[in-house]
Amino acid sequence: MLATNSRIPAGRNGAEDDFARYRDVVADIFAHHHRITSPDDDAAACSCGGAWPCREEMLAAELLDWI
Repeated sequence: MLATNSRIPAGRNGAEDDFARYRDVVADIFAHHHRITSPDDDAAACSCGGAWPCREEMLAAELLDWI
């Protein structure tokens, strides 16, 4: 996946490591992006400031479907 090329740690290769590489990317995304809601507004937002779901969350969901 091209969107994750800059995020995959160097030194991992081989088909059996694909799961571990993308799992680490997904874990990093989930660590930094959370759904937040305001008590006076029903709209959800991401902790990064974007609308929910943000681009990063969509990438994590796609990776989880793939792996």
